[in-house]
Amino acid sequence: DTDTFIRIHDRAFRYFGGCPEECVYDQTRLVVIKETFRELELNQRFHQYATGAGFQIRACEGYDPESKGKVEAGVKYVKNNALYGESFSDWSELEEYLATWLEKTANARIHGTTGKVPRQVYDEEERSVMRAYFTPLFVKEDISETPSRRKVDKTGLLSWRSNKYSVPMPYQQAAVGVEQVGESLFITDLETG
Repeated sequence: DTDTFIRIHDRAFRYFGGCPEECVYDQTRLVVIKETFRELELNQRFHQYATGAGFQIRACEGYDPESKGKVEAGVKYVKNNALYGESFSDWSELEEYLATWLEKTANARIHGTTGKVPRQVYDEEERSVMRAYFTPLFVKEDISETPSRRKVDKTGLLSWRSNKYSVPMPYQQAAVGVEQVGESLFITDLETG
């Protein structure tokens, strides 16, 4: 659904540390409700997110395979390389496994088409042109997954997975939200997000 689609974008942009100037989409109803002579009626919820996040939506022409990228090959690569024969007890185990696979396999290998290492290409060519990304407030309010709740101790520390993390002193002995995304830990004020 649209909320999940937005949440996936939010996580991807946080993973990359920014967002591109534009994103190109197939004629999915999550983005384009209707196209008439290249006049697009956009999904308003997703358009609101794109505007708030600061990127332009570009939709491929309907029934035109030449205007689409090679996204299917990437999906097939993940299915056949990362996920083939694997099983996971829960969603967080899958996410942890995929984060490791991305780091050690997919982004570290020499790409079959370009002959380059994806992580190096991103660091050398793409990272510098990414725009700053801040999660639009409505995403946090309306659709973000509820973060884990943690109590900060009297010294301004909270415990997360056997580690201690410091937070600003005004949060001493208060409850905060904690969410791990990849290698980053997001600590939020439960009232304001």
